[in-house]
Amino acid sequence: AAVASVVAPRPAAAAAAAPIAVIGSSGRTGSLCVAACLQRGLAVRALSRAGSCPPGVDATDPKLKLSACDVRDPASLRAAVGGAGAVIYAASGSKKGGSPHEVDNEGVVAAADACVKGAVPRYVVISSTAVTRPKSLGYLFTDVYGHIMGEKKLGEDGVYAAFRGSTKSAYTIIRPGGLEEPKENVIQGPAALEVSQGDVLAGIVSRMDLAEVAVEAAALGDSSRLRDASFELYDGRGINRSGQRRGRGRGHSVETSRGAVAAAT
Repeated sequence: AAVASVVAPRPAAAAAAAPIAVIGSSGRTGSLCVAACLQRGLAVRALSRAGSCPPGVDATDPKLKLSACDVRDPASLRAAVGGAGAVIYAASGSKKGGSPHEVDNEGVVAAADACVKGAVPRYVVISSTAVTRPKSLGYLFTDVYGHIMGEKKLGEDGVYAAFRGSTKSAYTIIRPGGLEEPKENVIQGPAALEVSQGDVLAGIVSRMDLAEVAVEAAALGDSSRLRDASFELYDGRGINRSGQRRGRGRGHSVETSRGAVAAAT
């Protein structure tokens, strides 16, 4: 499946009736996910602790619903995701919103459990590259706050366990490169994007591109290529390949696809 099919806004006629729930909608990435949903004419449920309107989003849009949700409260999560067509987990630990252990680990897993029990077709988790490489510079540089990288990896492991054997729900884990560059945070588009599997590369990606891909992964709930899959996402023009391994073993594939979403290995 081409990246163009993942990031290009689709007409409202193709939108599913059930809303896409965005957990962490008040954050920088979550608010962009909400905006990307509305741009496509998709109904979206913006979930945050305060239940407030995401920054940069029109609160009067009829396809937008604001709801309070605390990922540290399983009952709150179950109520928030019930009836959703897909869930995007864009929350991450912060000094005000909960520790990495609470948000990037336990919250991710609790939301996964809620999706499985509620038969939500697709659960999209925004994680991070380098979570499987604790000695890499990317891991060490990012892990300074609350051992966030280790917590993200434990969250991913919990998702795998929660969805094991599930036939009605599936997960997609996106591991983006660094999100602060390029400084001009715009949609670079399919021609600039590259995906890989194996978590062996380092690079950057526009936060807006990440939001576009996350929303399309959520909207394509019937795509077998995105079912129970994880992949890394980069701006292909800035990838560091110096640490690339060779070989194609399960979980270690370093094949990359410019303009194509890799199928799960």
